[in-house]
Amino acid sequence: MRNLLRTYRKKTELSIEDVSRLLGMPDSSTLSRCERGYRKPNLEIIFTYHILFEVSVEKLFESEMKYTYARIALNIEPLIEDLMKQELTKKVEAKIEYLNSLKELIDKKL
Repeated sequence: MRNLLRTYRKKTELSIEDVSRLLGMPDSSTLSRCERGYRKPNLEIIFTYHILFEVSVEKLFESEMKYTYARIALNIEPLIEDLMKQELTKKVEAKIEYLNSLKELIDKKL
């Protein structure tokens, strides 16, 4: 897992201990593991970096976002195909329509 948490923190001259204190953490080991990609940060950590460094979550986790887009793109067509095999109720048609629009959006992102 590669992220830009450390990069943005370093730009502000805040130490990892400073950020740990802002989060009320007893030590910086959890943040260190998150910044080095050995641990996935929880939402509190993600939101803290977003707030402190005024950067979008998408920007902080660019590589993870691209990976997630690619994973969804890989699975969208099989899901649509399975839905097409079902009775085409309004609910199923709405799902298919949504998934097709999502597929277009993801194709633009990739």
